[in-house]
Amino acid sequence: MPSDFVIRISLVRDETSLAELNPPVWRRFKVSSAVNLELLHDKILAPVMGWERNYHTYYFRKANSGATVYVQQDTQASDAMHISSNTTLRAAALCKPEDATIGDLLKNESDKCIYNYDLGDCFYHCLELETIVPEEESDGKVVIMHGAMRCPDEDGDGSGDYQKEILDQLLECKSNRKDDKLARKLAWDCFNRRGGLNVNGPFRPEDFNLEERRAALAQALQSRNSTRNTTKTFSAPGGMMGRVATARIGQRGVVYKKQDDRFDHLGGFITMHETQNIKPDLKDFTLCYKCGSPLSFSGDVAAELKSCGRCHAAFYCSRECQIEHWGSGHKKVCKKEKAAVEKYERELASNKPDPNRFDKNGGTILMKKYDPERLRFQVGNKVECMIGPDNWGTGRIVKLMYREPSWPSSKPSAPYQIKLDRKTADREGIPPKYALIYSDWDDDLKIRRLPNR
Repeated sequence: MPSDFVIRISLVRDETSLAELNPPVWRRFKVSSAVNLELLHDKILAPVMGWERNYHTYYFRKANSGATVYVQQDTQASDAMHISSNTTLRAAALCKPEDATIGDLLKNESDKCIYNYDLGDCFYHCLELETIVPEEESDGKVVIMHGAMRCPDEDGDGSGDYQKEILDQLLECKSNRKDDKLARKLAWDCFNRRGGLNVNGPFRPEDFNLEERRAALAQALQSRNSTRNTTKTFSAPGGMMGRVATARIGQRGVVYKKQDDRFDHLGGFITMHETQNIKPDLKDFTLCYKCGSPLSFSGDVAAELKSCGRCHAAFYCSRECQIEHWGSGHKKVCKKEKAAVEKYERELASNKPDPNRFDKNGGTILMKKYDPERLRFQVGNKVECMIGPDNWGTGRIVKLMYREPSWPSSKPSAPYQIKLDRKTADREGIPPKYALIYSDWDDDLKIRRLPNR
């Protein structure tokens, strides 16, 4: 059994100094040293950090050497245009990420390597090998152990700018908790990131939920590898982008409607296109659908993963993982997966792709303005709330999940109803008995807790 690695990954400001962002945005996880860099990016680092899969390209290199860089080149990701102009890549020998493992880059404890995600914006990460687990104690399982802070929003200008635009303001606000102007400036800048593909709701830089990251990892492990051809692309209402017609044999083009209130004047939705694999992963180029191990073992002998005997689309390192995964969800989808694989095999045999493989309806991705299970405030809390453009007032929460009788059933409840205090009501010329408003967002721009004065 190859040794497992315990790795700490953190966002850094640049790939030269490796200075961590402040406060640090980091995760600690365990992974097999035999996982190749393509799978590490697609099925592990993306869900562990909170990035989108099948969206941007990336590269890996050793921290102390830029002579060889492992860069994903065979992709239609929009940021791939920067490969030819990137100074790090122009000075290096370029290799394929699937031809190297994380164990090739990290050999000894304290070794570091660089992972640059999104070659347009450049989100630099440093991976440090903290612990090499002895072979006899290794099991190949991917485990997220801990972390802090949410990752930045996709297309958010890179890790250096994220430090300046968000984290520096966050630190300043913590040092000046009674400065409302600072708090509102930070709230505005966070609110402007609400439409990020990996946000789609309130952007709170200090958010980190270990169970959410573990759930994202589990979902990634039990899905097909990303396609690389026709990664996620977008078109606004009335835009010229039509069908993304590059789905190949064993693939399908999926279209999603994504809610985005920045386009409310055009209907409130944009269109997202993505190509997804229907064909199963190759046995030697995937991970166990349950635990993330890259290999199966019989005694001390390593072998390829074994596929589900019925659908041949899910892969496992052991009988135990297969049984556990069957009970936790695969039983419900195995028949559907079998039909998809059989359809792919017919396409392959006839060399005729499915003519209906385009424009599959992927459903609607709604902007989540609040989480009813995790509201930040309770009845009685004193808050500041937005009551107009660049206008805020103070009051107390009087009701949760508020609805007005005239609202249609299609309109969601508001998370809070607020009773404005006398000072705010008098300033706005509102009779006290009518000084009731609601907030449709659970976000610091629209409503935030007042510090103790």
